[in-house]
Amino acid sequence: MESKLQGSSEIVIAAPPEAVWEILEDSRANLPRMWPMVKSCEIDGKERVGAVRRCGVEFMGKNGHTVERCIESVPNRKLAHSIEEDSFGFSRVLSDFWFAFLLEPVEAGSTHVRVESHFEPKGLKGRVMSALMIKRKFREVRETALANLKRLAEAERSAKAQQRAQLHSTR
Repeated sequence: MESKLQGSSEIVIAAPPEAVWEILEDSRANLPRMWPMVKSCEIDGKERVGAVRRCGVEFMGKNGHTVERCIESVPNRKLAHSIEEDSFGFSRVLSDFWFAFLLEPVEAGSTHVRVESHFEPKGLKGRVMSALMIKRKFREVRETALANLKRLAEAERSAKAQQRAQLHSTR
């Protein structure tokens, strides 16, 4: 997809890329935990290029759905999806709409995560809506997802460390 980067948000998570990836690739279990607007997610298996997921979504007080296709999956590094269908009307004002999670290992077993939003506004209405509302709303959504991903990954890392400590203390 060739659309323009319209926004990105970043965070450092105190967990290795493999732990963050484990959460990202299990959409059925974790998408609703990361993106509060996602109420359900159906996908066959894990995230792989070509996999399609259908999400029940509540966005700005409206119930609807999205159909998303995995367009790039590089384990522990990048996961990207295009929005193929939505019931909210984004396709009327945006084209080539896709987003990506990019993971970069950093010191001490942590991961720098960036989420990018890509799209092209369609016509005057799309440009106006993008400038006045869409970019701002998508930034809020990205930042919420990153905060939740951080919480999930760090809680999982902490739980595994406690399990190892208990295992060693019982020996």
